[in-house]
Amino acid sequence: MKKRTGTVCFIVKDNKILLALIEYSPNDRKWNGIGGFVNENEAPEDAVIREINEETFIKIRKEDLIKLKELDLDINLIIYKTNKWGGELKIKDPSLKELKWFRFDKVPYDQMHEGNDKWLPELLNKADL
Repeated sequence: MKKRTGTVCFIVKDNKILLALIEYSPNDRKWNGIGGFVNENEAPEDAVIREINEETFIKIRKEDLIKLKELDLDINLIIYKTNKWGGELKIKDPSLKELKWFRFDKVPYDQMHEGNDKWLPELLNKADL
């Protein structure tokens, strides 16, 4: 069976990262970047922009996305970042409970998906963030 492809985008500015507190179920809330699954015949870049637009009032242009990494997990996860965005830091989707900026050295890895602490620090430490 073919794995689904997911996307996530981390918005960064001034050594801070924007995370969303997402409620996956009533007893499962985690901080994460914003993203979701790629639909059939949809480019991953289009999917992550669509998901951000469906979940928030943040606007991102395709040309401002930087692909950082692909991870082979239980899904194929494509990770993006951007430091260029517009719109408002407001939530649309009720599964998002909060949007919050975290300093790179204060990212709440213990409240994120397992394994994020293995690859996200490397991405945050890149000089071009």
